[in-house]
Amino acid sequence: MHIVILGSGRLGSRLANALVQKGHHIVIVDAEETKFKNLEEHENIQRVSGDIFNEETADLVFAEPTDVFIAVTGSDNVNLMVAQAMQKKYKIPKVLIRVFDPTLSSVYRDLGLETVCPTNFALQEMLKMLEKGI
Repeated sequence: MHIVILGSGRLGSRLANALVQKGHHIVIVDAEETKFKNLEEHENIQRVSGDIFNEETADLVFAEPTDVFIAVTGSDNVNLMVAQAMQKKYKIPKVLIRVFDPTLSSVYRDLGLETVCPTNFALQEMLKMLEKGI
């Protein structure tokens, strides 16, 4: 699959490294080139330094038909805005978004976007741990 990841922080880098090991072609984009330091050197990881809101950058990132777009920047609003815009413009069949705010996650899930909320995951895990010990 051809997968584009927005955000090369801890999650984006680890995701790219894991997905390329499974045989996928990855394009990872970040405004800060220094964030690419955690990426493995691999011929199937293409690094793009730039602003995804810039049309030239977006056209470069989505030059090939994209199967999956994953937005994992540190900003819920950026992830949500970019996901909606890119899905429409480039007709991407699957879009995954990390959203820290549980309320926003629910709202956007109801609009048809697939969201992952680490806050909800952490809450569930902590409650499970507490239930075992109480």
